[in-house]
Amino acid sequence: MKTAARLALSAGLSLAFALSPAAHAADVTPHVAPVMVSAPVTLIDNGDSWTMDNGIVKMTILKKNGTIAVSSLTYHGVDILPNRHENWESTPAGQLTATVTIDPASNGGKRAEVSVKGVNPGGGLFTPDDGTQGPGRPKDGGMDIEVRYTLERGTSGFYTYAEYTHHASYPASGFGENRFILESMNKTFDWLSVDDDRNMLMTSDDDLRAGVVVHAKEQRILTSGVYKNSVEHKYDYNAVMYKLKAWGWSSTQDHIGVYFINPSNEYIGGGAEKLDLIDHMSGTLLDYWTSGHYAGGAGNHIPQGEEWRHVVGPIFVYFNTLDRAEEPSAADLDTFKASYGSGNPAVPQAWRDDALALWHDAVDKSQAVKAAWPYDWVEGVDYPHKDGRATVHGQLVLDDPQAQSKALPHLTVGLAHPDYQSNMGGYQARFGTGTTVTWPHDGDYYQFWTDGSDDGNFTIKNVRPGHYTLHAFADGVLGEYAKADIDVEPGKDIDLGTLDWQPVRYGKQVWDIGYPDRTADKFDKGDGADYWLWGWPLRYGDLFPHDVTYTIGQSDYHKDWFFEEVPHSTTDAWQNPKAADPLNQRFGWVNSPDGDRDMWRDWGHGRDTTWTVRFDMPQSEKGTAVLRIALAGADGLGPDTSGLEMGVNGHTVGHLHPVATNALRYNTDKGAWYQYTQAFDAGLLKPGGNVVTFTVPSGDVTSGVVWDYVRLELNDGSAAYPSPPADGRPDMPGQ
Repeated sequence: MKTAARLALSAGLSLAFALSPAAHAADVTPHVAPVMVSAPVTLIDNGDSWTMDNGIVKMTILKKNGTIAVSSLTYHGVDILPNRHENWESTPAGQLTATVTIDPASNGGKRAEVSVKGVNPGGGLFTPDDGTQGPGRPKDGGMDIEVRYTLERGTSGFYTYAEYTHHASYPASGFGENRFILESMNKTFDWLSVDDDRNMLMTSDDDLRAGVVVHAKEQRILTSGVYKNSVEHKYDYNAVMYKLKAWGWSSTQDHIGVYFINPSNEYIGGGAEKLDLIDHMSGTLLDYWTSGHYAGGAGNHIPQGEEWRHVVGPIFVYFNTLDRAEEPSAADLDTFKASYGSGNPAVPQAWRDDALALWHDAVDKSQAVKAAWPYDWVEGVDYPHKDGRATVHGQLVLDDPQAQSKALPHLTVGLAHPDYQSNMGGYQARFGTGTTVTWPHDGDYYQFWTDGSDDGNFTIKNVRPGHYTLHAFADGVLGEYAKADIDVEPGKDIDLGTLDWQPVRYGKQVWDIGYPDRTADKFDKGDGADYWLWGWPLRYGDLFPHDVTYTIGQSDYHKDWFFEEVPHSTTDAWQNPKAADPLNQRFGWVNSPDGDRDMWRDWGHGRDTTWTVRFDMPQSEKGTAVLRIALAGADGLGPDTSGLEMGVNGHTVGHLHPVATNALRYNTDKGAWYQYTQAFDAGLLKPGGNVVTFTVPSGDVTSGVVWDYVRLELNDGSAAYPSPPADGRPDMPGQ
């Protein structure tokens, strides 16, 4: 195992390729060092702070606000946070109490825990020195905040959690967004791990600072370094919180990693669909429990008169190291440096193997961390132990005569607070949302989700007592199942038995494109390797110079239907003339900026785009036809535009103004999911060839829609079908 001296970092070191390389050993397989230290945990009271140490992780917590002191968080002597000390975004304020909640002297050094609590009946949660109010820091209202940090013997990491309390007597309060964060970590952390596709060497801080802003402050054209002529955008690194196991950073130089693990998602607003920012450049790790990003989990807003508590965490912060690492050869590093800006940087395989070994170990660790939930050592906050929770199970059976199979692939089932009314959040301010808060937009209450099996069986464990609605969705099934009035009591498991799921059909299916799975991942460039890369709205026009024409029964949606429909770019000035394949290569395809000028003024506009669907009908029709449209995201098609215009055989049949979800601006194949309907007179259809069109108006190329699924249904009156909703929103409560 490496010694502390071997691991010691220098704050002045830059990216790993600047280091003296060791001889490359092709037969070396990276190996994560087992935890060998089992020293008792110590806790020292420094007067204004505490220092906890278990021989692996050492940290100092400030009593004035419950944050980790700068340069005090170390792993085997490595300074993890040499620069900033923001951790919990909203810190305790008001009447402060600093307490040792678990004294290691009382348990033989097994565990230590400290707490800082602020009782704040009103007047603001936090006011920075400049008097401004940032995200998650409401200017008015009251909220008590308690934050805790926990260190265990022999554990390579620490736990942290927070309890938020709003008493009924307090004024309305809440958070636009809130998170736990490790920010501006040691510069030697240079490898980012999100998932299988986003596991990569990151740009250096120096190259990032030298870049030129394009379109928004979070986006920069890189003018130097590994990814020269690429755009670095922090929102490239988003993920569905429910699906995450472990995410974080590692060092190609010192072969150590730091990762966040959520043992449970019960405290994450937005439930199983919540997409959020989790990592970004400059060594930043994020764990949002509520935010309005991507129009989901849209903040936390507690009205006056409501007694409310919410415990976030315990979150586990995990550290690991390699005791056997691959090292790139001098030739590897030379080849790598020569590939800067090429669009295909030759990142040494040794670095990749080392980083993946650390990340895979963190993913494995997450299984044990999650399996131990709920933790019996958590006391003194609103956190039921195992015997105070319950299990809910049952089986969903698909009842749809038009379905090709009764299987429910990727079945997701959850319990959430019943829909409620609110007009307090940023989500409600978006056009088309209304004031009813549904589970994907709920940042106030706990949710409990699980993956079911293809045969419909599901088991939801560790549910807190409460009154819930059961929800379910699965690939291939348009819409979701819902069952109200599920009452959970402590220690009393519930068997819901067999549940009949009858998806809504407004007529007989004529054709469809793709399949509903709440993402655009089945369409061209919507796959995990591509969707998150900046700039597809620019490249779309050259990938599909004549826009999309899709012929039912002949075309292949995997390659003939682009994942985003956006205005068609009218310029190629954004193309790097040196790029080998500017339409498809991952990096290096963006042209150099003109000085410090924001090039979006020249690049960012497009003409209107019309996509055409061709299909045959055997005969003329009567009755009502219905277009079923499921969108994985949308932007810029509000009521001040023509929206998504729908036409049938040259006749305009409707204009869709979908809820904006930032999916296009923030580079994703999904945002908050919505489905819509557009009914029209079936008499517009004719025997033989027919055409349906979808048109996005001219404008900024990051306006438009992210597709999930399209279906045409026909109600000719021969069978009983429900009428589509007048407002075109099947998911709106009350429909």
